[in-house]
Amino acid sequence: MVDVVLGFTEQDFDKSQLTSNYFPTKVGGKPAWLDLSNIPKKEELVCEKCSKQVSFLMQIYAPIDEKEESFHRMIHIFCCKDPRCGYYIAIRTQLPQINDFYPMDADERKYDQDYNDIYKNQLQYTKNRQNTCEYCGCFAKSNCSGCKKVHYCGKEHQQLDWQLGHSEQCKLLKDINDDNDNSGDNDKKLPRKRASEFLFKELDIITENQELKEFPPTNDNSNNNNNNNNNDNNDNDNDNDDEYDDDNDEDDIDLDENGNAIYKNEIGKELVPTNSGGETVTGDADAISKFEDYVSETGKKAEFNEETFTKIKDKSLIYFKRIIEKDQDQILRYSKHSNYPILWVSDTDQAPSQIPTCSNCGSNRKFEFQILPQLLYFLGMDSSLENNSSDIDFGILSIYTCESSCKINNSSSFVKEFIFKQDFKK
Repeated sequence: MVDVVLGFTEQDFDKSQLTSNYFPTKVGGKPAWLDLSNIPKKEELVCEKCSKQVSFLMQIYAPIDEKEESFHRMIHIFCCKDPRCGYYIAIRTQLPQINDFYPMDADERKYDQDYNDIYKNQLQYTKNRQNTCEYCGCFAKSNCSGCKKVHYCGKEHQQLDWQLGHSEQCKLLKDINDDNDNSGDNDKKLPRKRASEFLFKELDIITENQELKEFPPTNDNSNNNNNNNNNDNNDNDNDNDDEYDDDNDEDDIDLDENGNAIYKNEIGKELVPTNSGGETVTGDADAISKFEDYVSETGKKAEFNEETFTKIKDKSLIYFKRIIEKDQDQILRYSKHSNYPILWVSDTDQAPSQIPTCSNCGSNRKFEFQILPQLLYFLGMDSSLENNSSDIDFGILSIYTCESSCKINNSSSFVKEFIFKQDFKK
């Protein structure tokens, strides 16, 4: 049995629960750091191509309970907002169960009504916490000289935040009693700031466990998440045939007005990702066109079975579309199972056979999760549009992490992991 955790965006959420105390899995906004005494400096998170600071894209809380040093564990994803760079970075932070910032049972108690009182009443969990920049969320070394309640990583971000609305908030913040530390109440009294172009839209991520029942109809090892270790994992070769369900029925095929085959899902919609409102999320019409050309050329207009599936020019993309059609709003797929078939959006430019080893301990890295292109839609960046030259774009992001989840040295606040970006084939 191969299990996978699917992630979906949630726009109706309590903003206070997307902060560090709650170990959130989320999209956008500012990062909710785990180790609050080693918050990264903005100079540590820059694009290797243009040297600009990268923006926070997503984080997932992925603890490893059986390892003391990674009882709490977070993977953060950042990217350069200049689409010409196409630069993405993954970093790992972690803490033991007994630490300076959270109670031992914090993960169990975080939804208790009085949970926040722990941090208000027990100084031991807050005294070693560093301040974060109001604009970008990185380590803040100074504060506003006016209200002295908002912090910044430098003068540049202080000026930008002033323009976004701190100029209107500053005087009001001076008048708020220091004892009133309820950010929700404060927000009601302060005028709303304008949205920052540096940050992505903030969204909660809810997860759902699922047993994977459909596998690629080939023995291509490029789809196995242990391909970096050159392991021959053939345990699922026979299971694939058994679990390859009846999605191949002829009922899933229709003909267009020219007699060409159109592959459809069970509810009769074309096989492209859509949101809950039926709008296209993203897709590659060229792949469907290739499929139509293939069945037309071979005379198999209404046939679509495993044999023809394996002959399609880009079977990776077709498998990708077949998998996501069942849950078209998913933005995240997480699985550390050795036989999990990694999704690709093209047969070409897949991850290299040798994934770089961990820069911290030298151990092998293994596949951990993927970020799907549907995320771009929920961020307001539809990659199927032609006028998105100023938006980030990707086909799929695959993240590989240290198989040992090694201890982070005291001299560093995080460990960089390997992230592979694959684009749709143009």
